[in-house]
Amino acid sequence: MCHTHHTMTSTRDRTSQHSSEMSKYNNYKLRPTSRNASPGQQKQRSALPTSKPRENGIIRRNFPIGELKISPLFVTRIIAAAMAIRFLIITLIWFTIFLTYGFCTQCPDDWLYYRNNCYQFFNESKSWNQSQASCLSQNSTLLKIYSKEDQDFFKLVKSYHWMGLFQTQANGSWQWEDGSTLSPNELTLVEMQRGSCAVYGSSFKAYTEDCSTLNTYICMKKAV
Repeated sequence: MCHTHHTMTSTRDRTSQHSSEMSKYNNYKLRPTSRNASPGQQKQRSALPTSKPRENGIIRRNFPIGELKISPLFVTRIIAAAMAIRFLIITLIWFTIFLTYGFCTQCPDDWLYYRNNCYQFFNESKSWNQSQASCLSQNSTLLKIYSKEDQDFFKLVKSYHWMGLFQTQANGSWQWEDGSTLSPNELTLVEMQRGSCAVYGSSFKAYTEDCSTLNTYICMKKAV
C-alpha cells in the first residue's frame, strides 16, 4: 500500500509539474512580444501628427511643393474687384459721352449737343430754300462744316442732307449762309450734276445738287 501510494503520489507530482510547465509554455506563447523601440524611432513616432491640425473647425492640408493653393474667398475677391473696375470704366465712358455728345438744357428738346453747337436731323424732304426757311424758323441755319476736328462725328453720316452751302451767281464761287467762302480744308466738293446747291454725304464730302430737289436737311445753331 505504501509503495502504491508512493507511486501514485509520484505520478501526481509529475503530472502536476508537467501541467505547470505546459501552463508556463502556453503563457509564453500567448504573451505578445514587446520590443523596446530605439530612441530615434520613438522620436520619429512622436513627431508624426496623430490627427490633422484644425483651426476654427477647418482642416489645413499640407500641399506638396509646386501645387497652387487658391481659396474660394480669394477667387471671390478677384471677381468683385474686376466687376468694380468694369463698373467704374463704364461710368467714366458714359460721363465722357454725356459731356461730349450729351443732350442737355443748352439745346432745345430733341436736338443734339456737340462741342458748343446744337444739331437737328430732319427726316422730312424739302427743297433747299424750304429747308433753309425751316431752319430759320427755329433760330438756326443749315449745316455748316467749319472744322473736321470739332465736327468729327459727321464722318459717320451716310445719307444725303441739305447743307448751307450754295453757289453764288456773281462769280460762281461756293459760300456758306454766313457769307464765308468754302475752304478746301473744310470739305471736298464733288460735282454730281448741275446745280447751285450742295448736300452733305459722308466723310466730309459735299455733292452738287439742283436746289429744287427734295432732300432731308440738317439745322445747326450755337448752344446757349
